[in-house]
Amino acid sequence: MFPIRFLLTIPLIPLSAILAQAAEPTKSSSAFYPPLLMKALEQNLERHGWAREAKERMIAKAKPWMGFSDEELWSLMYGPSIDRSWMVWSDGYCPSCKEPVPMYNWEMNPLEKPWKTTCPHCQESFPKNDFKKFYDSGLGKDGVFDPDLADRALLYNEEHPDPNDPKHLFGVDDGEGYVVTDGDKELRWRFIGAYLIYGQWKKAVSNGVSNLADAYTLTGDKKYAHKAAILLDRVADHYPNFEFKTQGILYEGPGSAGYITTWHDACEETRELALAYDQIFPGLEDNLELVNFLSSKAKECGLANSKSSLSEIRLNIEDRILRDALENQHKIHSNYPRREICVAVIMTVLGWPDNRAEVMEHLDAMIDKATAVDGVTGEKGLANYSAFVIQSLAEFLGLYTRMDGSFLGDLMDRHPNLKKTYRFHIDTWCGQKYYPLSGDTGWVAKPHPTYVGVIFRENPSLVPSMYSFLWSLYEETQDPAYVQVLYSANGGTTEGLPHDLFVDDSDKRRSTVAEIIEEVGEVIPLKSVNKEEWHLAILRSGSGENERSLWIDYDSDGGHSHKDGMNIGLFAKGLDLLPDFGYPAVQFGGWGSPRSRWYKSTLAHNTVVVDGQEQKDASGKTEFFADGETFRAMKVSGPEIYGVSRYERTLFLVDTDDSNSYALDFFHVVGGKEHTRIYHSSFGALFYQGLDLTDSEPWGEKTQMTDSKTDPDPDDGWQVDWQVEDRYGILRESRQVNLRLTDLTPNTQVTLAESWVNPGGFTTSEEGGVRTVLTTRTSPGDDLESTFLAILEPYEGDPLIARSHVMSPHLQPDVKIVQVALGNGQTDIFLLSTQGAVKELVFRDIVLNAKFAWMRLNRAGVVEKVAFIQGTGGRVGRHLITLDESTEFFESDLNN
Repeated sequence: MFPIRFLLTIPLIPLSAILAQAAEPTKSSSAFYPPLLMKALEQNLERHGWAREAKERMIAKAKPWMGFSDEELWSLMYGPSIDRSWMVWSDGYCPSCKEPVPMYNWEMNPLEKPWKTTCPHCQESFPKNDFKKFYDSGLGKDGVFDPDLADRALLYNEEHPDPNDPKHLFGVDDGEGYVVTDGDKELRWRFIGAYLIYGQWKKAVSNGVSNLADAYTLTGDKKYAHKAAILLDRVADHYPNFEFKTQGILYEGPGSAGYITTWHDACEETRELALAYDQIFPGLEDNLELVNFLSSKAKECGLANSKSSLSEIRLNIEDRILRDALENQHKIHSNYPRREICVAVIMTVLGWPDNRAEVMEHLDAMIDKATAVDGVTGEKGLANYSAFVIQSLAEFLGLYTRMDGSFLGDLMDRHPNLKKTYRFHIDTWCGQKYYPLSGDTGWVAKPHPTYVGVIFRENPSLVPSMYSFLWSLYEETQDPAYVQVLYSANGGTTEGLPHDLFVDDSDKRRSTVAEIIEEVGEVIPLKSVNKEEWHLAILRSGSGENERSLWIDYDSDGGHSHKDGMNIGLFAKGLDLLPDFGYPAVQFGGWGSPRSRWYKSTLAHNTVVVDGQEQKDASGKTEFFADGETFRAMKVSGPEIYGVSRYERTLFLVDTDDSNSYALDFFHVVGGKEHTRIYHSSFGALFYQGLDLTDSEPWGEKTQMTDSKTDPDPDDGWQVDWQVEDRYGILRESRQVNLRLTDLTPNTQVTLAESWVNPGGFTTSEEGGVRTVLTTRTSPGDDLESTFLAILEPYEGDPLIARSHVMSPHLQPDVKIVQVALGNGQTDIFLLSTQGAVKELVFRDIVLNAKFAWMRLNRAGVVEKVAFIQGTGGRVGRHLITLDESTEFFESDLNN
């Protein structure tokens, strides 16, 4: 197969030309399953038992549809005359057992319980009427349900047929929901509306098309292509008439753009339909039985396309699914670049290889944008939406990579940022266990023990193997981290790798992976990282189970973002100790509900709130970033986030030994009348000292905080200690992890409260709380200046810090000196310029020209280690550090 670079001179075929060629089908062969690829598949099926097992498994998945007659298959697809609902009731419950059943938790199995929606608790099925009988009574001559034709005498509870029975109408749904009046409220369960999406469409029709297409590809048996074509053709009859925006219900409100489903799912479903059509294309040749059946149905229903030839059937599918999506791309709009991927797949299916140059031009433009922000799109929701985009991109690139071995390398040559794309979620993976919960992603303190940049499937299928894709990335970049990721995802073994039906030599691949792991180890060595375009920085120390990661998100805008500028998090001792709340709790009334808005609000994040207001859409910038051996630091600034003169956070991560670190947090704000710094840790108890608390009013109307207690005049150096609960059973043995906060900020008011959270994620109704600390400073004018200072110390057993305090030198009022006495007799000294300017920082016999400095003194008070930020050095006791010009970061062990 020719490399891509030799084919870019082919004259371009404009997209308008593809759309114009609708008088007859343009497709002549399968694009994504060319002969060479099929030969590799056949060889693996002949040689390997695992491949034959995969084949039998996928054939078994298609079996239910092979039991349907052609007429029954054709009848599975419905028209757009019944409103479709994205959920039965987003914050609902079962009308029978009254147990909560939010969001997507209702069970639907159209192959075993057609037209029924089942409660996951009591297993009662709804609606209680025979909806299939009602549906059939309303079918018009065109085969589409018309509610005006349907026999409403059939709308009764079959378990209570007596009209005088109080339950005669209980659980009855005519397609628009089971409705109960409760006072002045109308309660509505859309059993059929949701079933149409998650049961009939996704599981009966869409899955049927895909499973049958897979069975054909694996066997070459045309009976599977025949059945898939019946479903595809009937979908095509209806597809352009679906419009979720006007026909759909979303969170009990109006729908948004889409086809049968809302936009993001419609995009993926359309792509899957196109791929299935490409798969079965060769299996439709000379199928007179298919033509006879579909032409008879076309005549019976009065369809415009007579289906009197295979060419007309193909045209129906190509025009009314593939070209319709190209012409109506608002219906397949999705998070970038998923719509663009769908368009590229459709273009490839319709015209490859003749339109190869056009496909590549489209792909080049897509990759430029998809990798523009540190190798990714800039979409927030780090382990969700950010990852979803590149997961879809990986499978898309995998389709072409397995067709042409030179494809990925050529693409990286033209788009160097692509080399960063799949490193992004390696670099931001903390301890190979957590991701910072930036934006709509994850839930409170829950780990992510698997790399999320791709979706791993251990059971080989026709979807490109992500184990093979990561191997291709390794071959192109020689970065062993990709091998470590795939090895980790495979359970720390080479067994079964690469789970790929199209691999040339699986035995050789496994042995090579084993050799690389033997050489580099299983743990990916990661240093501190700053994704300046994405606005996420992570300070790291240690590795594996001993990794400590202190992170900051320094913007408050972007798709799926929260108002979380300068929000920080901390992973240590195997737990998430300063967790973001994660994905909004949309199951409690949708995206606009108070609890959903709470998750996105500034008040729900570990940052500083100015005047009780939400942050603006803005980004910060990095002032410095230092990654040393014992001392690590970063400063980010974003005054535009609040429209104040200063809004900047400086973080220091300092090792006390190989397994422990503490953080010094310095937040400087100038502007406004009120500043409130917020910290919440994870689940568990909170203890305090230096506070005299009394009951107080809840903090702010827009919060979801309760149990508020305040001390208007706390002691200097007051402390709180979170005794963190290992809620998810993450730690391997019984361990008690604590996080201690020592506050060094003068003139504050302190409030402790309980912040409402949804521990189990948006598919549950579980409710809980985490203890929250709010430190507030106020002034009568609009020019309040606050320098919040605090020490965060993760520990087990006894704390490692004995005491700490802060002073402002008399001759240097714009310098703060923080002394941290460690339990082993050593002392750490921080010299902090509150104005952020380079100046002489003085402490005893230490004089350093720098913005910030740190020293570690031994038991005798002699400086053993020193580090400073942005300066030229100076005198440290008997040591003289002289630099010819200013350096960004300097660190030295003076003993050496």
